[in-house]
Amino acid sequence: MVVGGLAAAGVVGAGIWLKRQVIQQAFLAPEPDSQVPLVLPGRVAVERLYGGGDARTKVPLVLVLHGVGADETQLAPYVLSSRPMRLVFLRGGLASGNGFQWFRARYKDNAAAFITDVSRAASELVTVLDQIATQRLHTERIVVGYSQGAHVAWWLATSGRVDRVVAMSGALPASFRPPRPPRQVRIEAVHGMRDPVVPYSAGQATARTFQAANYPVRLTTLRLAGHGLSSMGDALAPAIERALTNSAAVATNASALRAR
Repeated sequence: MVVGGLAAAGVVGAGIWLKRQVIQQAFLAPEPDSQVPLVLPGRVAVERLYGGGDARTKVPLVLVLHGVGADETQLAPYVLSSRPMRLVFLRGGLASGNGFQWFRARYKDNAAAFITDVSRAASELVTVLDQIATQRLHTERIVVGYSQGAHVAWWLATSGRVDRVVAMSGALPASFRPPRPPRQVRIEAVHGMRDPVVPYSAGQATARTFQAANYPVRLTTLRLAGHGLSSMGDALAPAIERALTNSAAVATNASALRAR
């Protein structure tokens, strides 16, 4: 039993080491030639250009939003791709333990207060996204969010300022009614059926609510996954790939919301 425990600890340790190496590779790589640093007053962000190209390359602009208690490095190991895109990993503006958050309310709090907090945070991020967009060439604006970042990503789909959204392990309260989209905003949602933090039923209900309001939504259900990135993380990069693939079929009927 002790040997098995040591073996398990060794596997976990190796996983942590590998994750750190991936983060180091993503965040310490040299900036593209002619890259002028982003100017985002009062914000901390890390920018990386994936898939080749340089500062003059016009590619999708992807804003990455972490979960509660984390920082801009949290999702780096899960979004690595050879596909050309410009990612901006943003840090939440409020402290939370040893990390950061976007707002203070939690999903299971009072629905009205939660929506107010999400709306306020999302409005601030619209400004940040506009600031980034004026400084970088881009083909479209995409928001990727996990957990609390996904709550905000869902709301940003209604802002008229983004083209695509990837929301993992997030939802909005049943009382939230999205307005009709001013333009088509494609949403890729991913949720674990065993999520104890934001119930799967909540993510499914949010997807259906947006679908009813004429948003093209695809919900990918992970039957054995919970809330953490240890079970969810590997599904993030494929979701981004789907969001970026113009030729991919977009499910717009109830069958898209069935568990797969």
